[in-house]
Amino acid sequence: MSDVTASNAAAGLSQSPALASGFQFPSIHNFPPFYTLQPTASTWKNQAELWSTIIMRYYKHHRLYQLDLDDTAVNDQLFNNQRINRRLKPETIQAIVDVMVKKGDAEWDATSKKRRAIVYWRKPEDWAEMILAWVFELGLNNSILTFYEIAHGEDSEGQEFHNIHPTVLQKTMEVLVRRGIAATFQGATFEEMGVKFFNAGAK
Repeated sequence: MSDVTASNAAAGLSQSPALASGFQFPSIHNFPPFYTLQPTASTWKNQAELWSTIIMRYYKHHRLYQLDLDDTAVNDQLFNNQRINRRLKPETIQAIVDVMVKKGDAEWDATSKKRRAIVYWRKPEDWAEMILAWVFELGLNNSILTFYEIAHGEDSEGQEFHNIHPTVLQKTMEVLVRRGIAATFQGATFEEMGVKFFNAGAK
């Protein structure tokens, strides 16, 4: 895969055929060499960045958070192109995720031996602003909410953070605590953990 091809593909990432799922892959997704880890450093950099962009957009489109190398349902659509009979090898996917991790776009599950990662298609800092705005809009500041109420409660239905992944929610709460906008309280389970938002966080 040449640098020119990669550059052209990057420029045309938004121009792509739609799948039944409604997600649009760029034309580079149908380019056979795109599925082989390129030996030239500059070409690999472009290749990894293109795959990173595709992964981020795919996960945002489907509201997915966890990339699991053993999840064939997702991986067969994302990393396997039956049309050209090409599939990314697990070690290549791992190398791509490593690049994403360095950029802060993903995080390996420390217990998974690089088989499972969280994809941050929206950063915890951005989720924090969104949740904070929701809290003050509903007047829920200065009251204690459980993590379950934030992620799965009736009041959060229709919000982008509804059904947010526990790891992403935890990272988001840590952002708010560091800013002095919220305090968390231990619960018997993760979902029973509590959080109180302070008036100082009001816009």
